[in-house]
Amino acid sequence: MAIRIVTDSVADLPPDVARANEISVVPLYVLIGGEAFRDGIDIDADAFYSRLITLAKLPTTSQPSALDFADVYRRLIDQGHDIVSIHVSSKLSGTLNSAELAKSAIGEPHRIEIVDSLLAGGSQGLLTLSASGWAKEMTSHIDVAQRVRESASANFGYITVDTLKYLKMGGRIGKAQAFLGGLLDFKPIVCVRDGEVHPVERPRTRRRAIARLTSIVRDLAPIRSLHVSYTTGAQDAVVIRDALADLVDPDALVESRFGPVLGTHLGPNTIGVAVTRANSAGY
Repeated sequence: MAIRIVTDSVADLPPDVARANEISVVPLYVLIGGEAFRDGIDIDADAFYSRLITLAKLPTTSQPSALDFADVYRRLIDQGHDIVSIHVSSKLSGTLNSAELAKSAIGEPHRIEIVDSLLAGGSQGLLTLSASGWAKEMTSHIDVAQRVRESASANFGYITVDTLKYLKMGGRIGKAQAFLGGLLDFKPIVCVRDGEVHPVERPRTRRRAIARLTSIVRDLAPIRSLHVSYTTGAQDAVVIRDALADLVDPDALVESRFGPVLGTHLGPNTIGVAVTRANSAGY
């Protein structure tokens, strides 16, 4: 028997990284023109973003069903494993509720611990990766889940978007609503804090936004792990990666592309950087 980690596709983990760390990823859905696609499975990033910029109506997104989670939970329990299931902030998605419903339905709820990360994207992904390491070191899934909850606050994620239009239209703008009444010609930086989107700064140009994003992350050092993501505009993501790569060992750097669900709410030309800060407890 072992402890296995489950997360959702908002964690923005590349498939090879998830497989290497024995993390099961339950996909959310993106709905385009009435057709549902599993995030990262039924439609790839290139196909999605080429469609996104031409669509007259923004796609919508939906959480996994309880059945989607139950299928994963049953498979892992049948293999003899206990489960720690770590998910996108409940203030941003109904995903956690679907996981809770599945836990109640499968008949062995004591085998599953569900954690509301209060995070999203790369910061959720880094927390999940930390959990996969703890699952190999610890003997109780309850203890692993508790460490995840205690450590969530050491994970930070910042995003610079080309426009707030997509966050606003998708209903995920949160506290960054305060930016809407100001200057229109800026490249806002936002973060997820306390489970919601918050405004950080609003540089006037993309070049300044990239420089400021890099500076914000450097101010969080020392850090244990780094995650860089983008929707479109890979060159700028490479600039940020190279500027921050000296902060971590190469095997603690994750690079990915935001999938269709996050891309729906962030839009083209978005870059995200997440970090896990080193803490005094040593994890």
